[in-house]
Amino acid sequence: MKTLSLCLMISLFFLSAARSQQKEAEDHDTSYYTTYRSMLTARGYLSRKYNVLSFNPPQPVEPFQYRATTSLNLGIGATYHAFTLNIGFGITRFNPDAAKGQTHYLDLQGHFYARKWSIDLLGEFYKGYYLTPAGLAAPPGNAYYLRPDIGLSLIGFAFYRALNQQKFSYQAGLLENEWQKKSAGSILFGGEIYYGSTHGDSTLVPNQIDPVVSNLSINKVHSFSFGPGVGYAYTLVFDEHYFILGSVTVSLDFRYSTEISTLTNQRSGYFGFRPNGILHAGMGYNGSRWSLSLLWVDTELFLRGANSDYRYTIGVGNYRLVYAKRFNLDRKTKKILAPIPQILGQ
Repeated sequence: MKTLSLCLMISLFFLSAARSQQKEAEDHDTSYYTTYRSMLTARGYLSRKYNVLSFNPPQPVEPFQYRATTSLNLGIGATYHAFTLNIGFGITRFNPDAAKGQTHYLDLQGHFYARKWSIDLLGEFYKGYYLTPAGLAAPPGNAYYLRPDIGLSLIGFAFYRALNQQKFSYQAGLLENEWQKKSAGSILFGGEIYYGSTHGDSTLVPNQIDPVVSNLSINKVHSFSFGPGVGYAYTLVFDEHYFILGSVTVSLDFRYSTEISTLTNQRSGYFGFRPNGILHAGMGYNGSRWSLSLLWVDTELFLRGANSDYRYTIGVGNYRLVYAKRFNLDRKTKKILAPIPQILGQ
């Protein structure tokens, strides 16, 4: 979507989790981080989402990727307690070069951070990709090989529990409504579940790259995966205000993937266990009144084809530059917003 991206960041999962927590003054070590949940955190941001389909064939065929063209977004948002609303608009002037074609998409990435839990929701619906590197399989006179027929549908979520929520805050580095003053980290454990479908009108592998697999006429790859995962998150703090945050989780998923040829009416399935990975990273400045941060969230899902012996990777994520400022609310405004903390049990 080039014009409007609306993300309503609230999760019912956090409603039950929030009710089990104690009062803010009791549920964390204030010498490590300070919370500003009762204040309004307003933000302005620049962001760009990305979506990449990687094909890794057996040697000697070289790997290649299909990439979507996505717009640079300018957005505003606000957080109050555990409720966040962000609205972004595509900036046409900074959209990708026309030589890369046009992607039509609905990207519903949602990343939620509570005191104990984090959850990543993916709702990816893309159509239209270009092949990289530049020039690979491209017709004469074209910079890129374009595939407006290739589409991706991906839905699923991952959830992780932080064991050291008393000293470590996801929200400080990634949601801007808390302030991590001292370095701290936490072990994470949880799980995930995803369903994905990559599809095209004709073979997904160009004949110029791999004629053998291209002749199999595989134009659809479906996958379903779920499994447990573990990870670790850590925020390194300098002089109380400057921080670098990194969080990595790895899951061992049971996976079933199917390569389908609608031309030959053939399909082949693959059962197995494959890891997936999720990265959250951030760096910047945080204080009692404002913060400035550069954030990156990336999800990598790995598949394997039974007939082609290809290894596929679906990579989705976004980059975001955020300026946030916190405001005290007057009594009248707090009264209007009172249902929010009551509903969330805070």
